[in-house]
This record gives sequence, structure tokens and C-alpha cells, in this order.
Amino acid sequence: MLLLTTSVRHSIHVGIDNMEKTMTYHHGNLKQALLDRAAEVIAEQGIEALSLRGLARDVGVSHAAPARHFRDKKALLSALANEGYLRFSAYVTDAAEKAGADPVARYNAMGRSVIRFALTYPAYFATFNHPDVSQAADEGLLKSHKEYMEIVLMAAAQAQAAGWQPDIDPLVLMAFSSAAATGTANMLSNGRGSDIFKGRDMEVLAEQIINLVVPPSADQCAQPNDIKVRQGENA
Repeated sequence: MLLLTTSVRHSIHVGIDNMEKTMTYHHGNLKQALLDRAAEVIAEQGIEALSLRGLARDVGVSHAAPARHFRDKKALLSALANEGYLRFSAYVTDAAEKAGADPVARYNAMGRSVIRFALTYPAYFATFNHPDVSQAADEGLLKSHKEYMEIVLMAAAQAQAAGWQPDIDPLVLMAFSSAAATGTANMLSNGRGSDIFKGRDMEVLAEQIINLVVPPSADQCAQPNDIKVRQGENA
């Protein structure tokens, strides 16, 4: 089972709590105000609508003020992606913790939380998945991504050990399940094809999709021998 130290748990809950704070500018915290406003602009209008001059106007500072913290738009996006990815990782790991001790249930919860994060915080999700940001990723973002993928791989291996797809390479399981969760998150959060899903409960939809990939619990993992026994009983 994926265990977290007390300090990591504290950091996770602090990160989750901070996401709920209102985005306002306080004197002396211009950098965070710019990042918060950038997230709002991306969520409302997309990355292409973002500009340092526009952000300066929105938070009420001179157009040259953002340069003290970000040399250009790419630097701002990189900082926003770093912040978003840390929050994303904390959000997913927290979902696993809340799912309890069953490794399969924990991994299922992680998949659903990827989709939920994208729906709840579309700006962060869009930013750290944007091609321009990925190509210009700094060491911090690359490190965060590597650590997150290691956590997911470990969780996939633990789910497998508990009975999920015992004959498949854990790396393949991780890649396939991550692709399903991330692909669904992109589809449901980016607005394209929204008419198809209009009126649907996104939380229920996310659960149904992830359940096709990872069972909700270890008890629901079908074992080859169990299938043979059931087939024999029905013969």
C-alpha cells in the first residue's frame, strides 16, 4: 500500500486547502496575484488570450511591473505549470489516501481524481499539459512530473499485487490507465465535444469510465481461475 509520511500528508492538505482561497491581490504579493489572475484568464479565455500587459491591467499595476517576476509569458506559464502540477499531484494523492487501504480502490480513486481536477481547475490542467509549456519545462516541472509518475507506477504495481491484471507488466498498466484518465480529463475539460456530454453528471461519467479500466475494489478483480470455475458451474 502507498504510505505517506506525516509531513507529506500535512503538505498535501495544506496544498488542497490553499486551492480554495479566493484569488485576490495583496500588496507585496504581486507574483502570486499575477499567477492567480493568469489561471482565471486561461480558464475563461484560453492560454492564447494571456499577456503580461493584460495581467498587469487586471491586477492594477503598471505594465512593466510583471517583469520583476516574469521575464516573458513563457516564464509565467512555466511558473503557473509548476504550481499547478504540485497542486495536481497533491490532489490525486489525497484522493488515494481518502479511498482507504485497498490498493485497487486507491488506484481507481486516483484515476477519477485526475478527471475531477481537470474539471475543477481547468486552467492549471490546461497549462501544464500545453505543448508550449511542456517544451519549455524547467527542472522543477520535470522533477515534479517524474516524482508523480513514480507514485502512479507504484500505485499501479500495488493494485496489481492486490489482484488487478496480474499477468501484465505494471508499467504497461500504468501507461494505459494514465492515458485513459488523462485523455478523458482533456476531453471533458477543454470544451470540445461539450454538446455530446451536455446534461450528464461529469462525476458519474468519470467514475463509469475509470471503472472500465480499474475496478472499484480488489474484490471486483476477475481472476482467470475464478472465470474458469464460473464457466464450469454454468456448463
